[in-house]
Amino acid sequence: MAKSMSFLFISRNNVHARYYKELIEKLPLNCKVHTMGIPRFGALKYIKNTTKYDFSKIISEQLLRKQARNSLWNNPLIIKSYSALMLLVERCRFAKYYDLLKSESPQALVIWNGNKLPNVTVCMAAKALGVTTYYYENGLLPGTTSLDPKGINFAASVPRDNQFYLNFDPQGKLPFSAPDLIPRANHKKRCKFDAIELPKKYLFVPFQVPHDTQIACYSPWLKSMEEYYDAVVSAVKQLNDPELKVVFKEHPSWHKHYEHLYDRNDVAVFANGNCTRELINGAEAVITINSTVGLESLLLDKKVITLGLACYNIDELVLHASDQTALIKSLEKLQNGWQTNSILRDKFFTYLKHVYCLPGVWKECTTEHVEAVEKRLTQQDTFAQLSQKES
Repeated sequence: MAKSMSFLFISRNNVHARYYKELIEKLPLNCKVHTMGIPRFGALKYIKNTTKYDFSKIISEQLLRKQARNSLWNNPLIIKSYSALMLLVERCRFAKYYDLLKSESPQALVIWNGNKLPNVTVCMAAKALGVTTYYYENGLLPGTTSLDPKGINFAASVPRDNQFYLNFDPQGKLPFSAPDLIPRANHKKRCKFDAIELPKKYLFVPFQVPHDTQIACYSPWLKSMEEYYDAVVSAVKQLNDPELKVVFKEHPSWHKHYEHLYDRNDVAVFANGNCTRELINGAEAVITINSTVGLESLLLDKKVITLGLACYNIDELVLHASDQTALIKSLEKLQNGWQTNSILRDKFFTYLKHVYCLPGVWKECTTEHVEAVEKRLTQQDTFAQLSQKES
């Protein structure tokens, strides 16, 4: 692909915009940054056309995020009023970025995440115009960045066929060496907790941010941490193993606490003050909806059960439970000695580290990182070559 290809980076005026501006100064490509916030009166001519596009999914997912933050958003009148307002706002936003993309005529759009407002509507306009989109996110491995032409999280281009990895040639990069895990910073409103003495035998279950994309978009049967708690505790009780406990930990980036769950059941304890790596290392297995803690657990050679849609839902790498019955069956498999395929695990992480993930944290914008971004955008890297073979 020629280096004359035009790339339009769209962002709010935030840290991502600052990164994009620094990046394109170093990229030998035809790039431009558009900062959101400036109205486009030329978009008015496209307002009528927006009625043929469906915004219901965008609105419902935004409501789920609001409801996770505050129960007032469960009020039917508030839901109805907000949904009507959102429909108007998103139609106007769609028209604006439809107009911008037609005017700029980029061959590719580059945007952060693409599942949250306002970016999700920008991506919708790009899709309507047939503009290729590249999605940025924090990397799946520590010290990396994701830049994917399909999406992020479950929508990422990470292959789900275990045979792809078993046939993957690591080119001398095995055995895979796990990178150091980076602890998450606590939300400023979180209370401080002391570490507890852990049970001798337990499953580790990390909570997730309830309004995050991973829950709003990619958790079909569990929509709250309370549902998550109840599902796991109920399943573990059916195993009839009196020694087995469940250790939960609240997400450090979520400011609210779940005090109403702390003493709900004697099979479960909360270890909010304990280090996540310690909790993973001591666990029989880790149960997650679709958190990156699942990846971290695999890095530490632990067995993992996923309850939601995760980009690492790969047969023989993890056990996946799409409902309560499947969760119970997955736990029974663990009891009967199920193990992760170690060859698959090593090849999967080798692929992530050396093919899929871009080196370097995006904020640092190192020379190695910039060169990797250029190759990804111009489809000159190993990721593009393997993706073409797979398709």
